[in-house]
Amino acid sequence: MIKVVIKFQDDNIIAVDIKGHAVRDAEAVIIGEAYDMVCNSVSVLSQSLLIGLESVLKINCSYEIYDGYISLDLSDIEKEELLKAQVLLKTFELSLESIMISLEQSFGKNKRDKYIFLLKEEV
Repeated sequence: MIKVVIKFQDDNIIAVDIKGHAVRDAEAVIIGEAYDMVCNSVSVLSQSLLIGLESVLKINCSYEIYDGYISLDLSDIEKEELLKAQVLLKTFELSLESIMISLEQSFGKNKRDKYIFLLKEEV
């Protein structure tokens, strides 16, 4: 399961943590490509977010990335930079929700909940 935590402070996204895969390798053979696409979509969105922050907006933010894990922390950047970053961060949030809606419409909420989970928390 992919677990995504988006942390907010004063209505601004200040951190994103993504852990896991939609399915384990052994399940992928049984389930097929649809859920692999969920993993790929979340991966592309999260990497695009990092590229946009660093290469386009030139915001130096703290992050960790390795197989099945991305953690992004913007809590220590200047307020002006944080506000600029919100366009990308909120686009990421809405895009992720769109994937979840599509998955739920295609396979139902129970199946969706088995493969991806989103938690939003105020910090």
